[in-house]
Amino acid sequence: MTTRPSAARKIDQICPAASEVEILVVDRNDYHNIRVRNYEVDLSDVTIPLADVLDPIGVNHMRAEVQAVDPSERDRHGRLLVDRFMRATGLRHVFAAGDVASSVIDGIHSTVMSCQFARPMGRFAGHNVVADLFSLPMLPLQIDSYVTVLDLGAWGALYTVGWDRQVHAVGASAKMTKQIINRERIYPPRTRSRSDLLAAAAPTIQGPPTARTPQA
Repeated sequence: MTTRPSAARKIDQICPAASEVEILVVDRNDYHNIRVRNYEVDLSDVTIPLADVLDPIGVNHMRAEVQAVDPSERDRHGRLLVDRFMRATGLRHVFAAGDVASSVIDGIHSTVMSCQFARPMGRFAGHNVVADLFSLPMLPLQIDSYVTVLDLGAWGALYTVGWDRQVHAVGASAKMTKQIINRERIYPPRTRSRSDLLAAAAPTIQGPPTARTPQA
């Protein structure tokens, strides 16, 4: 994992008055949905109120939808084109991340609509928004690894590595890796702790999950 200090912590060091700086997240919903898996039992676990993760760090949120986007600046899937710093092409002071954005992350491949890209895109976008606001250096997103872990129900899962999808693990071992991703990695801290949330938002690249051997 590559670890860097988050630009968001600079706000604490600079200590601007609340009236001088406002960071606003615009979303059509008041909550964040974790992708539902076909084996999910309690759907309340996959709905996280935005207030739980934004209020403790002083970020405001508004229920709305951005409309002023030139359709020509989208890819064939309708995603906003963004550069290595997550800046939307053709739009000033607009950053985008996750499934709504497309970025070339290794000089060749564009991001795929999956958590392994959406999560670091969000962390780097958040860092760069604050960096841009305070004229600090922004960080480019570079991701050199790509994995696929496909859940195949009771049989287990298929874990492949690389853009050519070489088989890395199958069955129960791959299933455990999938569960680590779905039940641990993709969730933000639920402690409402400012320090926990800022640590989780640091602009880092998390390494691919390690295949585990089921215990007898």
